[in-house]
Amino acid sequence: METIGEKVQFFINTILSGGKVGAIAKSSDYVVEGVLKHVQGPLDTVVEYGPGDGVMTKAILKYLRPQGRLVAIESDPEFVKILREIGDPRVEIIEGNVEEVISHESWSIKDADLVLSSIPFSFLTFLERDRVVAKTYEMLRPHGSCIVFHQYSTLIKETLEKHFGTVTAEFEPRNVFPCFILVAKK
Repeated sequence: METIGEKVQFFINTILSGGKVGAIAKSSDYVVEGVLKHVQGPLDTVVEYGPGDGVMTKAILKYLRPQGRLVAIESDPEFVKILREIGDPRVEIIEGNVEEVISHESWSIKDADLVLSSIPFSFLTFLERDRVVAKTYEMLRPHGSCIVFHQYSTLIKETLEKHFGTVTAEFEPRNVFPCFILVAKK
């Protein structure tokens, strides 16, 4: 359980990020539970877009095999510092913009079991959203899953459906702000 001080600090960091952070508060326990109910482990490879301060990262580690790998891509330097404090050798943190990182020729993940995303898709153009979702589909192994959460609208659902086909959307009202959790399977 986080303290009031931690909640205030998260909010201040978000405001100071200049619009680069999609959430103004951490994912609630209800959002975490809503995501985890769709996770089938044990997992070998997980990629997380926009892990923030690692609320979901820490939760998903319970599903990761001892020899597994979780690649967390985060653009905010303050969140990167916090993520490094997790101290789990299975976590690899990449500081950078998600679209740029996964589009770079050195990006080699092609067998991820799960991609988690809480990046603010509403901040991206249609083409940027399409490129991120297309690259996400490519990096997943057959029957892998993409879970997009902490979305305040279903804006990304159509793009997910274009690449994945069927996408389920759930609404979680017990969060600041209420949000959607979208699940797509390859």
